[in-house]
Amino acid sequence: MPSNPPIPEPYFLAYFDEAGDPGVKSVAPIDPNGASEWFTVGCVVLKVENERLPVELIKRLKDELRSSQRPDLHFRHLSEPKKLHVCTALANERLRAFVLVSNKKNMRHYRNANAEALSLHPNNWFYNYCIRILLERVSEWCELYSKKHEGAPRHVKLIFSKRGGHSYRHVQTYTELLGIQAHTERLYQQARSPKFSVLDHRLIDVIQHEQNAGCQLADIVASAFYQAANTAAIKKWTTDHAKALRPRIARIDGCYANEGLTLLPWRHRSARLSQDQKEIFHFYGYEM
Repeated sequence: MPSNPPIPEPYFLAYFDEAGDPGVKSVAPIDPNGASEWFTVGCVVLKVENERLPVELIKRLKDELRSSQRPDLHFRHLSEPKKLHVCTALANERLRAFVLVSNKKNMRHYRNANAEALSLHPNNWFYNYCIRILLERVSEWCELYSKKHEGAPRHVKLIFSKRGGHSYRHVQTYTELLGIQAHTERLYQQARSPKFSVLDHRLIDVIQHEQNAGCQLADIVASAFYQAANTAAIKKWTTDHAKALRPRIARIDGCYANEGLTLLPWRHRSARLSQDQKEIFHFYGYEM
């Protein structure tokens, strides 16, 4: 590889936000004061030519919801009818959505030495692992789309919402290390890997949630699925909002499961989900 290749021009923009807590040292409901049982990461992808779409959509939604007291649109602060309204509106836009949903009960006290080494900080490894899994799906979709419509892979810029206690600088370093490992064929866990034909660690940005409309759309995706899965901790549990997003959830070969929607753990039985918790995953094609 060239030592200093030029930074590629992005063709796609991918915005990320999360809901829940990625901590695995202690986990609810096993531990009374543990981190949330569920952790979700949402992503919305659009072409650079549609960069104004999130700004215009958030502005329109705030006007429709008569929400002018906050500078941003935050899903968890909305009433249930308003949540359904924003999900229905997002489902009609020119974008694709991805979401990773992790049930962490089986991750309690778990450590991954390989992931911790790549993360450069022991408290970031699980978050970075979730991002890696989501990047596999996002980058594969971007590669397939750009090859089909442009004849060659086109790059995607990754924009993360800066919230919580994560070291987002390590996301960039982690992505760079994954790229080096992929290039040298030393990538740990090779069953499925990010497509570095469309990824470049220099095309990563971190922006405050309230300052970026694209990240606010990613929050809608992450939070809708968090509410759909988190039956115990949320007073008004419903799968309606996450189901309303189906027109925009990404598919590959007609499948949502493990493509636009990814469930962890891989061995679903180990999560011991209730029938209510399984509902949203059944809806998107998971067989459990």
